[in-house]
Order: sequence, then C-alpha cells, then structure tokens
Amino acid sequence: MLTQDLRYSFSRVHLFAPCAVLIIFNFLSGYYITAKGIYNGDFQGIPIDQSNFEVWVNACTASIPYLVLYMIILKTTPLRVSPIKLPKVFVIFAIVILILSLILTLTYGVGIIGKEIYQAPILLKPFIVVISRIDVVVLTGILILSPYINIRTALLAASLLLMITLYRTSLQYVAFVSLLLFYKFMLSNNHKINKYNNQKIILIFLIIVAFITYITPDLYSFRDELRGSVSEGMEIEDFIFGRLIGRLSNLSALLIFESRYVLFNNDIDQLYSLSYLADTLKYFWGSFTSVLIISHYDYFTSILDPSAFGFYAMQTGVLPALGLSLMKSPIVMIFDAFVTCLFVFYTVRLSTFFLGESGKYLAMSLLIFAVLSGAPSQFSLPMIHLVVIAVVLKIIKYLSRISGKKL
Repeated sequence: MLTQDLRYSFSRVHLFAPCAVLIIFNFLSGYYITAKGIYNGDFQGIPIDQSNFEVWVNACTASIPYLVLYMIILKTTPLRVSPIKLPKVFVIFAIVILILSLILTLTYGVGIIGKEIYQAPILLKPFIVVISRIDVVVLTGILILSPYINIRTALLAASLLLMITLYRTSLQYVAFVSLLLFYKFMLSNNHKINKYNNQKIILIFLIIVAFITYITPDLYSFRDELRGSVSEGMEIEDFIFGRLIGRLSNLSALLIFESRYVLFNNDIDQLYSLSYLADTLKYFWGSFTSVLIISHYDYFTSILDPSAFGFYAMQTGVLPALGLSLMKSPIVMIFDAFVTCLFVFYTVRLSTFFLGESGKYLAMSLLIFAVLSGAPSQFSLPMIHLVVIAVVLKIIKYLSRISGKKL
C-alpha cells in the first residue's frame, strides 16, 4: 500500500542531513577564521577580536539552533501520514505560476534584489500582486517532493525556480533546490528510482555538489553583472572558505555580535519590544501602512553599517536576533523564541498536510535557511504561504466537485 510505503520511507538521518552539513560548515568556518585571523561571510577580511578557543566555543554555540530545529520538526505529529494526490489542474496551475513569475521578473523586474520597486502598467499591478502572493518557493517544494509528481515535472519546477532566483540577482535558492532534489531521490517510495541504492545517490550528489562548487565563482560573477557590480578576484581558498562556506555559516555573525555587544546595546531603544513579532506578521500589515518598524535584521545591519539601511541586510543567524530581544528584556526574548517555535511547528503541520510524513523534509528545507539568516519573517512566511496554497488547492477541488469533472 502507498500509505505503508510512505510511512516507512521517512528517515531521521535524511532529515538531519542538512543540519549536519551546516554544523560542519560552522566548524570549517572556525578553521578558516582561526587560521587566517579574520572573519568570513558578510564580514570577510575583518580581523577577529576573539581567541582561538572562543572561536571554537562559538562554533559549538552557533550549531545549537540546528539541533533545536531538528528536534521540533522530528517530534511534531504530522497532520497526515500519506500525501494528498495533487489534481492535474493544480500541477498545471503551479507550473504556470512559476513561468509567469519568471516572465514578470524578466519583463518588469519584479522581485529583483537591490533594485528600485518595479514599474508596470497600472492594469497589470493587481495581477502581479496576486501572482506574488502565491509563493514560487513553497510551490516548487511541494511539486518536487510529492510522490505523485514525476521526475520530469519536478526537474522542470526546479529549473524554473533556479532561473527565477538567478534573474532576481540572488543565489539563495540554489542550496534549497539542491536539498529538495536530494530528498526527492532519497525517498524510497518513488518506484522509478528504486533501482538506485542510497550509496549511489549519495555519490551522485557529492559529484553534483563538487560541480556546483566549481562553477559557483562564475555564478557569483553572473549575479554581480546582473546587479551592475564587478566581482573582486579571490584566491580559491578565500572564495570557498571565506565567501561560499562563510555565507552558509552563522559563526562570524555570532562572533561579531559578541565582540560588538556594547555597540548594539547602546542604541537598542531603536528596536521596539514587539519588533520581532511585527516582522513575522509584516505579510499582513506591510501592504496597508507605510509606518516604519525596524526589524532585528535591519537593526543588526544598520549598527554595523549606518549607510546600509534600506539597501541590503547582513546575515545575523538566529542567536544574535534573539540576543537583541534579550537586550530589550528576558521576557521579550522568551516571547520571541516561543513565537519562532510556534511558526516552526505549524510549518511542519501544514507541510505534512500536503506531503504526509515526508512533508517534514519540506519543512526542514524551508526553515533551515531561516535559522541561518536569522530574519524573523523567514520563519513565518513558509507557514503563511502554505496556508495560501492550501486555500488554492481547496478552491480547485471545489470547482472540480461542482463541475462534476475530474480536474
């Protein structure tokens, strides 16, 4: 039976795999930082203020949130054990949304990072707003991990998302798509890939990761060209450990936060007690008011670079974000941590609504990079987008029922 196969296909080891990789990256960053005497990632080249022992202690500390995320996802009871069968119309709808999102990005610059707000004809703007409310990232995750979606459709969705993110001058979803495809191929219930054993799949993915690492400098150069900037040449060690692994590690952000604690604390009044909650809910209030409420993410960046506000944000990691809440009050920090865990819990529940127990893989793919970035909104948006897509699915099923046709 399909239900039994899906139940048995879930693996704690596979669920923990991305956590293990990012924890390893924290320690590889520790090696680079102690060897070079400088931070990496967003803080590449800045001399360190800590001893080597402090760096390694912080590498351990920076890895704790991944363990907490893993335990919450693992222990959350799924809404359903087996996935729902997605109607053909829903699959077509999802692919069309991905294609339209790519067209809107190429034509009107919708979603491009580092650019002014897009300009489009007035009649098209309501249409663009509706399209933008249906998240292409979550849609792609559902399509790739659903056992009812064939591998060709899954790869088409993955390719479209990669083109969207690249032409939006970002590389943030390359790792996300790679993780989803890893889970897709490791799910033992997919009879079309059962002939491959886990060892072969892992070997294939190691080769793919090596290839991606090899071409990443070219991808960065292409992205920078789209942004209108020029890439600086770097030694291969500095690029891999400083830039690439540095961006996939939250160690330097934690070390910077620790060494500049007084600086962050001096202007903490800029941050409202409910700024964290407001940032998680800005999907709702952001379109209706122009009132500026500075987020933890932006506050962290503006303290380190006052000219950066409104242009870019530095990656904080979840611990510095909660550390800023602690500066406001221990009660505020406990509340913000509780809110974060609540969003994680419901993201898992809604992911399993679509994909059964293997929906925990989707939740991990969506949330692990939120832990890495530390932006409060990245914990709430997956849950909100899952609700929107669930409503769309219900509407399609309702239309199918009243029309008397199988859509």
